[in-house]
This record gives sequence, structure tokens and C-alpha cells, in this order.
Amino acid sequence: MILKNYLRTLPGFQFLSDSDVEHVAAAMRVDEYPKGHVLIYQDRLNQDMFLLLEGLVDVTHYGNTGRHYHLKTLQPGEFFGLPSLSTGKPAVASCVAQGPIKVASLPFSAYLLLYQPDSEIGCHFQFVIATQLARDLHDRHDALRNLLVQVYGGGAHPPERAGLPDA
Repeated sequence: MILKNYLRTLPGFQFLSDSDVEHVAAAMRVDEYPKGHVLIYQDRLNQDMFLLLEGLVDVTHYGNTGRHYHLKTLQPGEFFGLPSLSTGKPAVASCVAQGPIKVASLPFSAYLLLYQPDSEIGCHFQFVIATQLARDLHDRHDALRNLLVQVYGGGAHPPERAGLPDA
């Protein structure tokens, strides 16, 4: 697989020039990992932006009650590790290989260089990141809604939401 060709198929990369896509691809490292490999640990600062190329990755959260919660399964073509990388705060979830996987990673130093808004590549790269963060926010919203359904039952709304239209 040629990484620059793969990147071209992803949302937002159509706005980058061929040269810029080559720069992004050159800054990334491609690795394969076995089932059970942890790419991101909950409560630790993440140092890379990841792009899943092959396989599946489970995103899980270990709760205060000692229970593991499955939040979602990442599919090929999804970036992950962005919230921790972007905010500089520890990750709120772990990312674990469901089986053998192939992942491209972009180190934090390259991420910072590409994320600069004062260049054309920086603006386009920020669009790529914003696109993925919007998907992440949507997924977190769905997970929260599902949790509320579990807590308050099928059709019931939390007391502070009773009588209000759904968001």
C-alpha cells in the first residue's frame, strides 16, 4: 500500500496538493501490531496521531466502578488519538487492537508543524483534523445518549430534560 494514495481517499485530503500529501505521508510511520496491542492508554498523554489502515481497534474506557466500557470500534480510514494530542491532556479512553492491525502514526512534533495555521498545508491539515474531531464528537454524543437510555430507561428522560425536545 502506498500511504500517499491511501491518504488521498480520506475526507479533507482532496484539498491538499500532491506535494503536501507527500509531506504528510513522509512524516508518518507505518507499523503492524498484533491483537491486544494498546496504542493509547487511558489516563496517559498520547504522543502520536494514528490512522488505522487495516484491521479494527476497540476504544474502551475503564470506569471508576472498575468496569470496562466499550465506546466504539474504529474502522480503517479513521484517525484517532486527536483529543489528547490536541489538548495536551491525558487520554480518556484506551485504544486496543481487536486483531492484527496496520497503523500509520504521525509523531507529535510533526503534528505541531503541520497544524500551524499560517501556511496553506496547515489550514488544509486543520480541516482534516476538524473533520475527524467532528466525527469523534458525534460518536461521543451517541455514546452519551445510549448511556442515558441505560440509566433512565427506554423512553424516559432525565428529570432536567423531561418535557424538552430531543437534541
